[in-house]
Amino acid sequence: MPETHKIDRYLDDYSETEQTLYKRVRRWRDSFFSPLALFFKKINVSANHLSYFGIFILSGFIYFVLSAPKLASLFLIIHVLIDGIDGVLARMLKQDDTEGDLVDTVCDHTGVFIVVLTLGFFGLLNPNLGLLYIYFYTVWLFFIIVRYWLKIPVRFVVRSKGLVYTLYIVWAFTGFNYLDIALAVFSILIIPLTITSFVKIKKELKGKKKSLKDF
Repeated sequence: MPETHKIDRYLDDYSETEQTLYKRVRRWRDSFFSPLALFFKKINVSANHLSYFGIFILSGFIYFVLSAPKLASLFLIIHVLIDGIDGVLARMLKQDDTEGDLVDTVCDHTGVFIVVLTLGFFGLLNPNLGLLYIYFYTVWLFFIIVRYWLKIPVRFVVRSKGLVYTLYIVWAFTGFNYLDIALAVFSILIIPLTITSFVKIKKELKGKKKSLKDF
């Protein structure tokens, strides 16, 4: 079985080629968010609690998404900031273990699902396109984690969440909606990556009797 302390790299769904850049960004993020993380530490808020609160804060986004999009954008930005702070807080509290990585990943991708589903429900993007994107995005993330367990390198990752959020904010302040175009492009990029991962995993597992926990 792989060493536990290395799993967080793939639970954060970063490809191998992104590791150097990720470490640099993380050092900058740790420095930038340290004062806020210290505040949460002083009031005894754990990193996991912060991750859960990040999901809860999206209720404001859902409520104001059409009636007050600028206010909804503020809730979305707070959600993104919390997603940045929880990791810093976890490292500060020495809680940056695999359990914390799992909670952070689940909350992060639950947030993506909520935002895309909300945008589709309120007609800001094509619901069918949104469901297609969410399906392949979720399966593709699962395959990345499985590839880590099987020690199959991941060379390329499509980073799309931030741009989806940004495009909603652009619509909120300008009225220009590019969400359908963006999700169509992301889906086109993710589908072949997902199929490729499936083929590689299937090939690796062929003829093996062991379960994933044995790798």
